[in-house]
Amino acid sequence: MLTELYIQNYLFVPEERIEFGAGMTVLSGETGAGKSILVGAIALIFGNNSSALEPFNESKPIYLEASFNIAQNSELQNFLQEQGHKLNSEITLAREIKPSGKSTYFLNGRKVTASFLREMEPLMIDFHHQRDQQRLLSNAYQLQLLDLYAQNSFLKNEYALLFHSLKLALKELEKLKAEEEKNRQLKELYQYQFNELEKANLKLGEDEELQKEFELLSNAQELIEIASNAFLSLYESEDNLHSRLAQVINSLASYTSIYPRLSPILESLRDCLEQISSSALDLNDISQSITHNPQRLQEIQLRLDDINSLLYKHRTKNIAELVELFKQRESQINAMEDLGAQIIALETNIQQNYEKLITLGNKLTESRQKAAESLAIELQDNIRLLSIPDALFQINIDKKTTQNIILEQYLSLCSEEGEDICQFLFSANRGSDLKPLSAVASGGELSRILLAIKKVLSERMEEKLIILDEIDVGIGGKTADYVAQFIYQLAQHHRIICITHLAQIAAIANQQLALQKVPGKHKNIIRIIPLEPKQRKQELARMLAGDISEISLKHAEELMAKYK
Repeated sequence: MLTELYIQNYLFVPEERIEFGAGMTVLSGETGAGKSILVGAIALIFGNNSSALEPFNESKPIYLEASFNIAQNSELQNFLQEQGHKLNSEITLAREIKPSGKSTYFLNGRKVTASFLREMEPLMIDFHHQRDQQRLLSNAYQLQLLDLYAQNSFLKNEYALLFHSLKLALKELEKLKAEEEKNRQLKELYQYQFNELEKANLKLGEDEELQKEFELLSNAQELIEIASNAFLSLYESEDNLHSRLAQVINSLASYTSIYPRLSPILESLRDCLEQISSSALDLNDISQSITHNPQRLQEIQLRLDDINSLLYKHRTKNIAELVELFKQRESQINAMEDLGAQIIALETNIQQNYEKLITLGNKLTESRQKAAESLAIELQDNIRLLSIPDALFQINIDKKTTQNIILEQYLSLCSEEGEDICQFLFSANRGSDLKPLSAVASGGELSRILLAIKKVLSERMEEKLIILDEIDVGIGGKTADYVAQFIYQLAQHHRIICITHLAQIAAIANQQLALQKVPGKHKNIIRIIPLEPKQRKQELARMLAGDISEISLKHAEELMAKYK
């Protein structure tokens, strides 16, 4: 997987280019020689900032670059293709860290984001260190390992998609029901307003006509009296204006022949007499035709009150606006969507999918239960080979749900991983009861259990770079031989970088790199040296005895011959 690592201006390394061969590469060196620099550089390339960011020369940037062959990692290839990157069997990842602290990331020379490389990391690298041992205590991580062994990837994805889909569907159903309730309330309001306006039977201009009639009826009695009195004054009383004017006309008529100027005056007076007569008769007609009708006046008052109440209630200025509101409410009621059919269809779909989810969950459980028996036997056998001869191992699968549980409870209890709780049980000593790993396994035992897991799962994993750091803590002697063989077997399927102090592990590796600290002009420099057979024998001798002697060299030679 990893073919080359280039380090420039990082920590105590001015510049190094390291090539990696197939199989297993061991990093060795004196304590403090900086064996973790390579691992730190790889972590930094993938956007991890937990490693030191100190440059060798503070005025220059740090530049780290790693090349990988990904021909055997289909999962990574699919990921890159989905992200729109051209597929090549070789890819190069790099990170430049400027003195200001700003970082730039690259994939095949093209800038990418740190988050993108962080997504790539788990597809390419498996770091095996103490944090992994802590993860092993998690039931969720134990379930992931079991699923990897059972090759449940497709089934899990199918379950997860349906699980997520049902969660979204329930939210949509809740939204539709809320909208339906809102529509129902709004429709009730609109229907009430429509019925109210329909019952009012309003006509354009009705309020103006009623107001005029109201004013007339309100003044009817006074108007009758005025018209009647005017008629009397003009025409009916003893000394009425009509009679008096008629007398004047008669008096003047006999003198028109002797005084012609009176003729036009007389003509005008006769016109006035006629108009007075006509007006008097009209006033009499008015006094007779106007009716004082209190009941009609009260009806008009009530109708105007109703109209004004509607105007105020609906915040409108006149009947025209009320009529327009009536038409608008009718249109809104007719256009309001009936969501009942949609809700029923969605509820049916949810129920069908819930049944499918239960079926998939049961299939996952069956697959896990079957795989749990087989995996537990394989792990127990391999753990016993790692100098825990009385080890017992068991995997329990328990469901989080019960039968006939409602969907909402099911979704709250379960996750996209399924319905099951997975628990690894372990006993290291004969006669001891099986208990959860977190309760009984020591650090050294956890390290060996994790190594056994990686060995068992190695054939089922996509090809990765596996970095083993502190794998040899607390082991030695014959156990170290077993651990060395385990790592070598793991390297048949994956590229391994192993930091170790154990000569047995170093001797079995395909390649060994020694890190040496040498004095520089201003600060120490770390050199990374690929060891030839003779150099390797000397390094193994140092690892065995702390110094190089005939005995340690002979022992190193025996180790090399044993593992050759």
